[in-house]
Amino acid sequence: MARKPKSKVKPLPFGHKLVLNQWIVSLFGLDPLKGHKDGKRTLRPMQPLAKTVKDAPEGMTSENLHHFYKALDLHLQEGTEITRADLLRYEHNIVSHTLAINEKRDRPIVWKYYQWLSLLFAEIYLDRFFADRAALLDSLNAYVNAFDKYWTDEGYETGITPYELDDLNKLCLQNATGSGKTLLMHVNFLQFRQYASKSPLKHDLTRTVLITPNEQLSLQHAREMKGSNIVASRLLTDSGDLLSSGKNGLRQVDFTEVTKLGDTDGPNVIATRNLGDQNLLLVDEAHRGMGSQEERGWFRSRARLSEKGFVFEYSATLKEAVTAAKRPDIEASYAKTILFDYSYRYFYEDGYGKDYRIFNLPRTFSQLEFSYLTACLLSFYQQLKLYEDKQSNYAPYNIEKPLWVFVGSSVTKAVSQKKNKKTGEVSVKVDDTVSDVGKIIKFIAAFLENEAASASEVERIIRGNAEETGLLDENGGDIFAGGFVYLHQLMLREGWKPGDLFRDILEKLFQNRAGGELSIARIKGDENEIMLRVGQAEKPFGLINVGDASGLATHIAEQEFDNVAVLESEFAETMFGQINLSSSPVNLLIGSKRFVEGWDCWRVSTLGLMHVGKSEGAQIIQLFGRGVRLKGHDWSLQRSGFATPTHQPELIQYVETLNVFGIEADFMERFRKFLEEEELPRNDQKQVFTVPLTVTYDFGQRLKVLRPRKKRGDGREYDFKRDGAVPELTLVPDKIRQKGVVIDWYPRIQSIESKKGTKLGAKEETVFAEGHLAFLDYDDLFFRLEKFKRERTWHNLNISKPMIKALLSDRTWYKVIVPSGKMEFSDFGNVALWQEMAAELLQKFAEEYYNYCKAAFIEPRLELREIEAGDGSLPEAGEYQLIVDASEVALINDIQSLTREITARKKGILRAGDLKGCIFGTHLYEPVLHAAKGSKIQIAPVSLNESEFQFLDDLRLFIEKDQARLAAEGIELFLLRNESRGRGVGFFEAGNFYPDFLLWLVKDGSQHLAFVEPHGLQHEGPGHKKIEFHQVIKGIQARLVSENVILNSFIVTPTRFGRLNWGKTIQELEDMHVFFMEDSQATYVASIIDRMAA
Repeated sequence: MARKPKSKVKPLPFGHKLVLNQWIVSLFGLDPLKGHKDGKRTLRPMQPLAKTVKDAPEGMTSENLHHFYKALDLHLQEGTEITRADLLRYEHNIVSHTLAINEKRDRPIVWKYYQWLSLLFAEIYLDRFFADRAALLDSLNAYVNAFDKYWTDEGYETGITPYELDDLNKLCLQNATGSGKTLLMHVNFLQFRQYASKSPLKHDLTRTVLITPNEQLSLQHAREMKGSNIVASRLLTDSGDLLSSGKNGLRQVDFTEVTKLGDTDGPNVIATRNLGDQNLLLVDEAHRGMGSQEERGWFRSRARLSEKGFVFEYSATLKEAVTAAKRPDIEASYAKTILFDYSYRYFYEDGYGKDYRIFNLPRTFSQLEFSYLTACLLSFYQQLKLYEDKQSNYAPYNIEKPLWVFVGSSVTKAVSQKKNKKTGEVSVKVDDTVSDVGKIIKFIAAFLENEAASASEVERIIRGNAEETGLLDENGGDIFAGGFVYLHQLMLREGWKPGDLFRDILEKLFQNRAGGELSIARIKGDENEIMLRVGQAEKPFGLINVGDASGLATHIAEQEFDNVAVLESEFAETMFGQINLSSSPVNLLIGSKRFVEGWDCWRVSTLGLMHVGKSEGAQIIQLFGRGVRLKGHDWSLQRSGFATPTHQPELIQYVETLNVFGIEADFMERFRKFLEEEELPRNDQKQVFTVPLTVTYDFGQRLKVLRPRKKRGDGREYDFKRDGAVPELTLVPDKIRQKGVVIDWYPRIQSIESKKGTKLGAKEETVFAEGHLAFLDYDDLFFRLEKFKRERTWHNLNISKPMIKALLSDRTWYKVIVPSGKMEFSDFGNVALWQEMAAELLQKFAEEYYNYCKAAFIEPRLELREIEAGDGSLPEAGEYQLIVDASEVALINDIQSLTREITARKKGILRAGDLKGCIFGTHLYEPVLHAAKGSKIQIAPVSLNESEFQFLDDLRLFIEKDQARLAAEGIELFLLRNESRGRGVGFFEAGNFYPDFLLWLVKDGSQHLAFVEPHGLQHEGPGHKKIEFHQVIKGIQARLVSENVILNSFIVTPTRFGRLNWGKTIQELEDMHVFFMEDSQATYVASIIDRMAA
């Protein structure tokens, strides 16, 4: 029996109206209208479908089929409209197109699950569109009828009318900024071309036109299409016979800007009627065209251009633009054409992109402006400092150098005058953004001018005394709670006073440790750029990029700010084009929204907002999307907690977080409303809980650790960078020559050869001949090696171009595994391949050589030394900080519950939701904490990951069970979680290996010290350096000549033995000191203890 409709009919939210997307989901036998709520959170209809492929590995099988396809094929229900044969046909097409766009790429595109699903949805739709449009129309309208009935019964008005034939030639893809929609566009073009080539439309289409918002984005698209092997050129803007000249149809893509299409011809403008109505349109940032009357005119033109053709539209912000348009016809049209929805909410929930933190404005901003902006400056400085101090730890995560960005509205005229015709009075209007830029300039100048006041303010903020600083939100909470963990640690560790930190800010952020006056100077010949410097610094630390740089400079000069000098224009290269590089000296960018769309930058880490997006939600998300872009570990695009859930470098979450703050209270409110609508956490109020961290180690036990000796002069431990000779990349040491450096290019070449139908045979090994070396670009190799060196922070390594050629001429230290055909001189295309192989070889050698030199310096200087307070073996912090969003009530309850149990000193494993804790007397400090994978709780100092905590618990259970036997045999056991790189015990012969645990077995006056590493082995081999280390450590022990200390090393792995295909038995692997935590759960700890005691 049908439910009675509610008395008041409610409009259905746009996110629920995406009938085209839901219809495709229904073809898989899933009901998109079922279970659309999970507690308070709305579920997207494609959630069940996404779950089937989400956890499958990325990439392809040996048969060149995506793992996602295999997973979906396995779960495909019988009797669905999409058959297994259909699915395989679609997959073959996707693979073919993927190989096509990868053919010329050095780093092939590997799809994420949502990208592959998007391509699959396009295959399904285009197949039906070209096969039988009438049947497609009937099928869609059958779903619309069911959809309308369901929601009407629920008391909602949908506004969705049945499809007509003219509606079928439009598809929209809503993909979050940074999710790779450009590459999807390339494949969509190839998909359409494949289907159209078998239909009459092949001969009817006039041309393919890519339409973008601005020239910068057009040029970016042209570069990227070239990378995908798609011919792209600018659409001619003369008024010639555009129709007849466009018979390329689907052979190439012509690009232009929306501003160059109009109703009539003009300078640099093409009348849309000249392009006809039989075009394939690819429209980027499709949220344009829904707001103003002028843009609505373009919206009509777009429909005319594709009346007998087809349209693909791409945007990150369709939902917001549709809402802003306030036109039911546009809303219904897009609801019926959005093929795939992967908007920011889903992108964030899957762990892609940076996290974010919203800094609320204090209630009395004008009085607290200096304090608030100082705290924002510190937030950015902390990111910059972490990036520089931990660059080698963070390198595998592809973190770019942080950039602080302020964005305002476009400045076309900084100051304008208007005369009242009646009264003759002249009113002067200062652009909103200009006045905001003035606030920032004034703040920076004041911060630089008074060291004592600024240093004092810095100290108050880091100390977290919000009552004193006044930085409280409307609820009385500290705006910056938990925001400065690293700066607090830094001051304690280095013994810095506030003045020391202030001078480091001058050096790192402002590029001049001496400080001085803030100077601004325009760049001659450029209308947009102004450089910012401090004192006599050669390098600029900041850049202003606006539409009217001259007017802005004049306005700032007229304000006569203290400690600001407006200088004459200077001859210099424009800087905005280089700011996306981590090598740029620019740390601060102040600009207008003109660079929002299409700005290709991964550096933005702190975002200040000035008069932006108060009326248009789309701008907000565009800005936000630029800031949250993240390359991630191995280009996963994901935050470390998702990309490598079993281990994350300490404090990396601070550089994987976009700090967002504003100087416009109403704007920040709009931003929070966007997060609320997207059902995302506000992340604007943090709560910080502390748990005492107590060192329980009795120094009288005299446990010994392996550490570099202390120098007689200053008492500091020997340090390779500080005390070692500067190594030069020259002769190949015998140790590296014996082991050899090997690169295998078969996996990269496999996809290209598969596309050509060629099968690769047995793998071939080779080296570079003189002829190959003659074709290499040594300047390029040198600069790439220098860049690699900088990224690894090896400032004490010398490299020269002659060394590079000499190294490659020595063919005794390396092997290149590559098909012999790729080394032939008959194909000039091979030259680019040789260049890439040479670069990879040199980088691998540099890493081996640097670690060899480091080990050669440090290891003879290692000694067994008793643990001392302050030597880096034990944590210096007296407490853990657990930081969580204030809205996460359940997590807060978990933290409070765990804290109570720790305070009550309950033994064993303490569990509370995402958290685990353990008070374990064998460990040298307590408690030890663990947060579940993907937890929203941040813990500092860093907590244990899953396998580390499992090992600790397994050891605890072993000791409880065998306590009597251990006591009878006079055995004492002690455990310590090793500190992170730079403080803990590390080994460079094993590739910068810092084992997770130090385990001591003390018996009869002897210490048996084992380095234990919980480590997954699924992607490793038996020759991995961490495994071979059990032999290396014995060599170190022999050099130490200590009778009372025996050294060992063990790998304990959560990987099941059955998942390794190493051709060895469990017993053979245990003889290599590899133990299985799952297969041998009841015995592996006892086996380790027995081997240590033997």
